[in-house]
Amino acid sequence: MVGIEDAVWIRDFRKPDLASALKVVQLSFVEEFELKGLDPKYVEKLASQMFGVLGCILRGLLKIFGKDYFRLFVAEVGGEVVGTIMITKQEKVAYISTVAVHPNFRRRGIARKLVKSALEYVQNQKLRRAVLHVIPMNSLAKTLYMRFGFRDFERLVLFAADVERVSSSEHVEGIDIADFRKSQTDTVYELLRCSEDPKRLDVLDYGKDNLKTTFFERVFHLYSKVQMVALRDSQIVGYIEATYTASEEAGQISNVQIYPELKGKGIEEMLIHAAVSKVKQAGIRKVIGTASARRPELIAAMVKLGFERCLELDGMVVEFK
Repeated sequence: MVGIEDAVWIRDFRKPDLASALKVVQLSFVEEFELKGLDPKYVEKLASQMFGVLGCILRGLLKIFGKDYFRLFVAEVGGEVVGTIMITKQEKVAYISTVAVHPNFRRRGIARKLVKSALEYVQNQKLRRAVLHVIPMNSLAKTLYMRFGFRDFERLVLFAADVERVSSSEHVEGIDIADFRKSQTDTVYELLRCSEDPKRLDVLDYGKDNLKTTFFERVFHLYSKVQMVALRDSQIVGYIEATYTASEEAGQISNVQIYPELKGKGIEEMLIHAAVSKVKQAGIRKVIGTASARRPELIAAMVKLGFERCLELDGMVVEFK
């Protein structure tokens, strides 16, 4: 008798899979979607662009030139999509996300097959490592990932706030907030190297290109991005990023960086408030801020501005020889 695991077909996502795949993801990440929101119309529009005729041609050309930005696999059983997994490439690192299996098909080896297929793809692409994030309490998922060699390397704390309820920040004397300019890339990257955990930069293979919007992101307009800097005597001393998609989805505040000697002096609050104001102007009603558990001054800034702590994520990594 053929078991359910033997009957599973792992294949590339196709445009007609969208409704089924979206249902699987929504059922698998209830807490996350309650927090971040979801605009089905935006997702459908994005899928139409990326998996339509022109999108397929462009992705095919990018693949030929080694610029394949992402890969999305689905698990199919009896003609029904019951699982998903996505791999996004950044330099020599693969980021794995959207690992989801329909509740009716769990504990049957489907997640294991999805992860195995994803890691085989990553290794075939000759990437150095794969990274993912998982809720610490999801012991089944963490155990599965550890069996494939993943280990913890960070813990992130997520905070949420309605944009209308974010408190104003106190002005720090001598500090001005301005929009980031491309000509400032080298300076901001040096700031990042001083501010961020070097182990994290190494794991994520974070370089100057991470401060830029990729060709793929520009063509398909995956999201809108806000980049701002904090200046003291015209010198950059802080940096922040914010991204947003649709009004039904939360904006994201991340990559808040300050020179070590200036951390915890109020510049974090100024940057966060300025970024939230930009996102608010775009019609976004809710924002989520991300901070490393090793950044108590950033966590304190989020709380001071009225953000509520709502979720933690463990970052995990596996290296390839």
